[in-house]
Amino acid sequence: MHVIPARAIWASPHPPDDPVELSLRAPRGTEPTTRRVTEVAQRQGGNVTRWQVLRLGVSVKVQKGCAERGWLIPIHRGVYAVGHRPRTHEERCWGAVLACGPGAALSHGSAATAHGLLDPHPRVHVTTPSKHSRPGIANHTAPVDVVWIDGLPCTTVARTLLDLAGCVPWGVLERAVRQAQVRGVLDLKALGRLMLECPRARGVRRLRAILGDPVLLAPTRSRAERIALRALLADGWEWPDVNADVHGEELDFSFPRLMLGLEIDGATHATPVQAARDARRDAKLAALGWTIVRVAADNAASAPAALRRVVASGPVRDQIDDSTTPRSERGGA
Repeated sequence: MHVIPARAIWASPHPPDDPVELSLRAPRGTEPTTRRVTEVAQRQGGNVTRWQVLRLGVSVKVQKGCAERGWLIPIHRGVYAVGHRPRTHEERCWGAVLACGPGAALSHGSAATAHGLLDPHPRVHVTTPSKHSRPGIANHTAPVDVVWIDGLPCTTVARTLLDLAGCVPWGVLERAVRQAQVRGVLDLKALGRLMLECPRARGVRRLRAILGDPVLLAPTRSRAERIALRALLADGWEWPDVNADVHGEELDFSFPRLMLGLEIDGATHATPVQAARDARRDAKLAALGWTIVRVAADNAASAPAALRRVVASGPVRDQIDDSTTPRSERGGA
């Protein structure tokens, strides 16, 4: 199944304003300097660097006292968590990027998580233009193509996929590519250009194999749907619309010219609530002239046979010409 981000993800090609400068420019009354530190930390996942704290007017001596009281908590060399240790994946990523200095960006699986392509992984990966090593962080050195997600620098989707191709199993890479396709953030031109620029990068062959497979790039939502799609294409069916809207209802596969839909039903479709909803959807589409065929996910490979039975017995038969008739039904096939 695909990862569904809890919120919209917006990647900006432009760096955000310096949080320290924003804080220093804001008018102040008699508020303590530590308030400025808190405001900067809120923009950086609860983290600040020692240099940022100095710029805000907190001396080294005061920093030491705040650390002894547990308000500034050292988490990396030169980086503090403010108030509490990082609790979320995003907070840990902010601390790691700040620890690696200017030009650092979240990369590999960590960037894939930020882009909504994969689930979080405990280890944080950071890429920098020059060699940087920090304990507890997976450091990489390479030219960095950066975008900013809520102010957090991350490698672009294209660069992230190329980096992933060299270090994750095939299934994980395939899932990340499909998720990028589903979310509409897969830039094939940018990815192709990057692979041409880095022909010897690890994983380029695997990435090319995935990009050359139309079934893997189709916006399917499960393994069963991909099995069904492969079976349909192998049996000679025309390429269907995948997870497209039909009169306000999303169908797994639809053949608009034939007014024929195919649904691959997983285990949740057996529940009474979902079954009733499916029945209402099918009745609505039937009233509009559509024929809906349902196949259990465990039998996804039998989807062509299920469609053939409907084609042979229903009104769809008269609408099919020889170019779209299943291969198994064509004369001499």
